[in-house]
Amino acid sequence: MIKLYRILLSQSLGESLVYRGTSILTAIFGIMFYLIALVTGTVYFSFSKSIFGWDFLNYLNLITTANLISYLYQFLFVSGHEHLTEQILDGTLDYSLVRPVNSYYFHMIFRADFPSLIPVFVSGVIEALLLVKLGTSILSLISYILAILAGVIFVFAINQIIVTISFWIDGLSALAGVPEYIMDASAYPASIYPRIIQNIFLWIFPSLTVTNLPANIIRGKYSTFSLIWLFFIDVLLIYISILEWRQGLRHYASAD
Repeated sequence: MIKLYRILLSQSLGESLVYRGTSILTAIFGIMFYLIALVTGTVYFSFSKSIFGWDFLNYLNLITTANLISYLYQFLFVSGHEHLTEQILDGTLDYSLVRPVNSYYFHMIFRADFPSLIPVFVSGVIEALLLVKLGTSILSLISYILAILAGVIFVFAINQIIVTISFWIDGLSALAGVPEYIMDASAYPASIYPRIIQNIFLWIFPSLTVTNLPANIIRGKYSTFSLIWLFFIDVLLIYISILEWRQGLRHYASAD
């Protein structure tokens, strides 16, 4: 599996180099959107040192963390999801289904989006500086990394479930953008939302937990249960996506 992934990474890199213009624009827009969020936060905190219990450094940590999770997902999985939607609708999954490897995991690692590595690198550098500035302990750092990992898995699983619906329904382009919109709306302190919204997106569909938990770990304002709950939701969503994949293959119609 590792050897296969290295080959797929090599193919992804080759495609990125072929479409250099698109790759450069992807990297530029990724950095630009982060800078817009940074400038917006600077404006907010120019009027007050604390907003809903968050100071500027911790808010910056929040938006940087959200950016890091988003672009880690994009680097690892978004190209694979885009290809998968096309292959399902075009009926061209045949070659991957006859390979001696689990087709679900094959399409999970099918492609990597190398242009997204630049926003990941920028966010990672800024985040490292923030963690030093905020005096992060080793234990908090470990918990933070686990929360980041859980967040990336969550975003992957939600998108995997949405993409796999293409086995049954055509034209899901609008629906495919819903997880991205939700994650964008979750890149703010949970405390700014009404209590009912907080409960839904912290516990039932924990997109706010994905973004807020890592930042709250660094603030020292979190419960271990929140991290355990997020991993439980991840396992549940992955299990659902695997079942959906198996059922979807029964509905798959080849173009050949």
